[in-house]
Amino acid sequence: MSPGSVADRLATRPRAVLLALVLVVGLVPGTAVGTTADGVGTDVEVDDTAAEVSIDPALEDAEGEVTVFVHLESPPPDSIDGLADRKAHAEASHERFAREVASNDAVTVEREFWLTTAVVATVDTDRMDLETLARADGVTAISANEAVSGATDRAVDADADVDGEASGSDGPSAGLEQLNVPEAWDTYRTRGEGTSVAVLDSGVDGDHPDLDVAEWRDFGDDPSDEPIAYDDHGTHVSGVAVGGNESGTQIGVAPDADLYHGAVMTHCGGEDCVGYQRDIIAGLEWAVEEDADVIVLSLGIEGYNAGLLEAIENANDAGTPVVSSAGNQGAGTSTSPGNLHATTSVGAVNGEGTVPEFSSSEEIETAETWGSGAPDHWPGSYAVPTLVAPGVDVTSTAPGGGYTTKSGTSMAAPAAGGAAALVQSATATTLGAAELEAALVETAVGGDGQRGGHGIIDVPAAIERAGSYSTIEGTVTDTVTGTSLERATVTAIAGDARHETTTDSDGAFELEGLEGDREYEVAAEDAGYESASETASPPTDGSATVDLSLAGSGTIGVGLADERFGAPVDDGTVAATGPTGTYPGERTDDGHYRIDDVPGGEEYALEVDAPGRLADERTVAVADSDTRTEAFDMRGDSTLEIVVETADGNPVENASVVVESKSGATFEPDGRTAADGTLEVTVPGSGERYTVTASGSALETTTVETGPVDEGTTETVVVAPSESGSAGPSPFVLAAVGVLVAVGVARLARS
Repeated sequence: MSPGSVADRLATRPRAVLLALVLVVGLVPGTAVGTTADGVGTDVEVDDTAAEVSIDPALEDAEGEVTVFVHLESPPPDSIDGLADRKAHAEASHERFAREVASNDAVTVEREFWLTTAVVATVDTDRMDLETLARADGVTAISANEAVSGATDRAVDADADVDGEASGSDGPSAGLEQLNVPEAWDTYRTRGEGTSVAVLDSGVDGDHPDLDVAEWRDFGDDPSDEPIAYDDHGTHVSGVAVGGNESGTQIGVAPDADLYHGAVMTHCGGEDCVGYQRDIIAGLEWAVEEDADVIVLSLGIEGYNAGLLEAIENANDAGTPVVSSAGNQGAGTSTSPGNLHATTSVGAVNGEGTVPEFSSSEEIETAETWGSGAPDHWPGSYAVPTLVAPGVDVTSTAPGGGYTTKSGTSMAAPAAGGAAALVQSATATTLGAAELEAALVETAVGGDGQRGGHGIIDVPAAIERAGSYSTIEGTVTDTVTGTSLERATVTAIAGDARHETTTDSDGAFELEGLEGDREYEVAAEDAGYESASETASPPTDGSATVDLSLAGSGTIGVGLADERFGAPVDDGTVAATGPTGTYPGERTDDGHYRIDDVPGGEEYALEVDAPGRLADERTVAVADSDTRTEAFDMRGDSTLEIVVETADGNPVENASVVVESKSGATFEPDGRTAADGTLEVTVPGSGERYTVTASGSALETTTVETGPVDEGTTETVVVAPSESGSAGPSPFVLAAVGVLVAVGVARLARS
């Protein structure tokens, strides 16, 4: 900021917008810097340019002792190199001012500031008028030490229960969901670790189970060494920014960020407390010195007040951005410092994303409002608020360990401050104030440029915008069936960095927020499956695709044998069908089959089939990483109707029969021929010829060979001795042609 900028602002702002002077009598005594014999200011060295120095119109009628801000010359911002340099320049200005007033004890310096080059001084106007003080060398302006209130910047829910519970639900609050905070936590694996949020407010309950105060400073007249809540405002604001979930509901946006609380509104009369600009500036200096990542100001002065402008501009330059509430006076209004372009101003929205009537908003014409005091880099006009965040019925911490619900832009500002902490925490490089605001602004959703500013904050989108991140995307499927695997766990690991997600109903996944140009081991696992992995190196601000297929961890072993002959079945097929599809098996040995890659922990319909045999099925359960063994005795699908007769064609009852296959395997049915000489047996209908031997008390042992027995047929074979009646087994075939049941049964011609 250029020298004289505060004076320019005071000279050009309308008197109507100035807040009434707060007279402070009997402050803690400072150090008198000198006296004169007559007690008047005539001995103060004057600057010939003093006519240009502005005195706040609110001080025109000041009498007696009055506490004022004396603004001193400061170097151009681009000439400052770090905090040490800024402090050195400020100290030089302070010493210059002390020399100027050393000859008169009517001026007592109460406090010196370096974030804005100024001092707070008590002036006995009966002994030195302010016009004389304004002519001191190096003085650029004199302004009132105006009051700042948190109460004017909030609307309190009258039904709030200070001893109440935050919620009966588990998980994040609705406000956090509205900002997509849980998604940011999960995607970018941060809840604010490594960052700090400085809340300058009315103190805080340091014993609240949902608040952990990392740094504390009381800027009141009687400061407390330990955290104390002067009213409930500061505790509520702190909880919105960094509160925990002891109540069962996560209430804070950045719960793992460090909370720095500076008590700056400590002058209390009734339920609410106020502060003074001197305390706010002292708090800003403290937060900057503590290297806070963001400052939250849920407070305001009605109208347009530039008293904090230089301090906030310099805080931004130091890398500590300032987030401020916009005000609660509705459309066409705003409060300071929220209406300073130097702050990220925050308005309120309700759960439906609608801006409530109380939330302030205003289009500000820079020259008309701030005059030549506005920094050169400010635009010609700008909208207040910058952004919006949840500010209606917000539940947060209350003094005494309880919870209360409030509405107001005071609740929206800490939500934005917590969002800024999350963005900084998830970003490898330290972001400047402008970079941080740009990330939030450029990714905000639903902005109208007026009541809702640039829109509702979208935390994960802001993180993505702020950092250089990569994405790995792909699918997870079953190796055998190609079925998409839902809820499979996918991880990407590179060194100590570990990213995790789960697949959706289409088996798709997306791992966002990865550091680019690194090689990641991308692995997928699912219950009942063996894990699988591949490597991928996504480019910065780009993506890589990895499609993974998982093999089931179970195995099914199947044995197939002929029910009649006991011989292995080598031409069968086996398959298991389950929730993720059908898994075919392969023959491994005589009559042995194996179904691999079957997902464990499921039940399957195990089906077997073979030419000439009846298909079979049973339900089997397969455990993880286990082999299930099943044996099937397969029944033939064809029937031999054996007719045993004597040589003269009479049926032979109670004859025994033996059937032999081509391979030489034999079986003897349990039953014997009936009174009509018949016996039915099942055999595989595989086109094979069978040898049938019959014997009985009225029958010589006789053997015949059937014709080919086809699949699904009933064949009739007549076993009878030859007409020659020769003894012993018949050496030749008696019959061999079978006929399908569907077309009747034909007898074989006797041999």
